[in-house]
Amino acid sequence: MSSGNIVERLRAMAAGLDQFRRDKIEDELSEAADVIERLRAELDRLDKVLETARAATPAAPHQEG
Repeated sequence: MSSGNIVERLRAMAAGLDQFRRDKIEDELSEAADVIERLRAELDRLDKVLETARAATPAAPHQEG
């Protein structure tokens, strides 16, 4: 299977599970899990950056209209 988009590869495998060896499917799922974990770690990192920036930014004065 080509080394394209992981979602496309998983969809192709799901459409024809009987065409793939179990270890190939497990490898693809493991790769997808690694990608998800990297994304979660990056989101956590960005959340910390955002919270730090928010804490360092003074609150805007409240204006009544």
